[in-house]
Amino acid sequence: MNKPASLFAPIADLLARAGIEARIDEVAPCGQSGNNRIFRVATTAGVFAVKQYFRHENDKRDRLAAEHAFLRYASTAAPEMTPRPYACNPETGLALHEFVDGLPFLPGEITLGHVDSAIRFFRALNALPLRGTAELPVASEACFSVAEHLALIGGRIDQLLEVEPRSDIDTDACNFLLRLGELWRTLSENIRRDASAMKLDVDEPSMQEQRCISPSDFGFHNALVAPGGAIRFIDFEYAGWDDPAKAAGDFFAQLAVPVPSEHFRHFVDEIMQDFPHAEQLAARATLLKPAYQVKWCCIALNVFLPVHLARRKFADPAFDELALKQAQLAKAKNLFNSISTSTHGLS
Repeated sequence: MNKPASLFAPIADLLARAGIEARIDEVAPCGQSGNNRIFRVATTAGVFAVKQYFRHENDKRDRLAAEHAFLRYASTAAPEMTPRPYACNPETGLALHEFVDGLPFLPGEITLGHVDSAIRFFRALNALPLRGTAELPVASEACFSVAEHLALIGGRIDQLLEVEPRSDIDTDACNFLLRLGELWRTLSENIRRDASAMKLDVDEPSMQEQRCISPSDFGFHNALVAPGGAIRFIDFEYAGWDDPAKAAGDFFAQLAVPVPSEHFRHFVDEIMQDFPHAEQLAARATLLKPAYQVKWCCIALNVFLPVHLARRKFADPAFDELALKQAQLAKAKNLFNSISTSTHGLS
């Protein structure tokens, strides 16, 4: 792990790239991140945030490039709602951002007003004509047809099922995954059946005009409340072009700071209105909502995959692996129970 003192030189390079003349007074670890390391950098020109991105030979996502491109776009499309990007260096895997001073959301705090703030952010990102000029990558795991959504989630389950259990908690997770796989087979068949009844071709990609600029991993687990009450959204390393139905599914399935499901219809109707055939998009989002709950069961279990466990260790070398696996498995089971009792009569 890089110690803060070893980062002085590369951070000085970032300041120079940003045209900021300043002396670095302190570099200190800041907060917790599941994927990367974040440092608070105090200088004579103010306080900045430096993000050190995870890299692994089995993780091909260029997180730094994706986030930097998104933040540059967002600074124009949704000013003051995201951190300002100052500079980045692909060679060192570091980026210099505005330091956002704010408090994280806690489970149970999310209100309709907060949801409306998220809606304003999403709509600002996708307002025309600016959306048509965005030079952004495709989002991580982007999907543009129902079949692609189903294949993505099925692939996540298959990947997890390949994990060799090495402990009792691993065995518990594997047994749970067998149950999740059974539910997924039934649910995916029902989604295909319902799509057919809706005259929706599961293999037909969405129109280009229906594709959105998605923050990805979008939710209040990636947001802070500034001292004045404004909400600032953070962490966009998966961002890019995607299906707005996926943005809605992820928004209501993320586990850390759940969004009350009673706001789903309001959220979907509001974010879809800026795209052609909004009713069709809203119907697809509703159709895929339970599929994304299954996806987030899988995301909760990512800690059982070696590359994801390595990313956790990169972000926090002192974390308790067993405690984390137990907590994540419990989250997945709780979400699973809500799916199995509320979807297509499954039990």
